[in-house]
Amino acid sequence: MRFSLGLLDSLFGEKIILQGPDEKGNIIKCKVSKKWLERAQGGSSFPPQDPTSDDKYSTSSI
Repeated sequence: MRFSLGLLDSLFGEKIILQGPDEKGNIIKCKVSKKWLERAQGGSSFPPQDPTSDDKYSTSSI
């Protein structure tokens, strides 16, 4: 999962080290910001996108 939260967050944001297996089963460490992790987990620190904006071509309107 990749997305950018800005230069200031990458430089000065609180960092967290995640550990997890790669595709070969080896344990890898990844340093991410706390803000990035919250967004990746679907945290409430970011406002949800308006679902009605992309509803123009939904099956319910056909």
